Amino acid sequence: MTASEFRYLRAIEIIKKEKGRVIMTDIAQKLCYARASVYKKLLSLEQQGFVVKDDGKFISFTKKGEEEYSAIAKFADKCADILSEKSGLDKKFLTHDSIEMACALSARCRNALLNNLK
Repeated sequence: MTASEFRYLRAIEIIKKEKGRVIMTDIAQKLCYARASVYKKLLSLEQQGFVVKDDGKFISFTKKGEEEYSAIAKFADKCADILSEKSGLDKKFLTHDSIEMACALSARCRNALLNNLK
């Protein structure tokens, strides 16, 4: 999963918590992207098995999408904690970098690192 794809899934998660359901327009507004761009990315995420459209309109995670999103989010959060501790920078400023790092690594590498950081 790319960092861009992760950001879409994060937007879906946030909107779902706020509104209870997610439509494409909500994602476009949340990310400040054109609807056409969001449509293309959602189609790609759907083809990869990360999201599904219920009733052709409402967007939600698949089991695969939930698992991948959760794994990357957990790793990115841990990375941001470590980067903040070691750099002295506020964690909120390190979110972007930690997501990029988490998405650049394979699941096997993320898991190995998380196991060694406990």
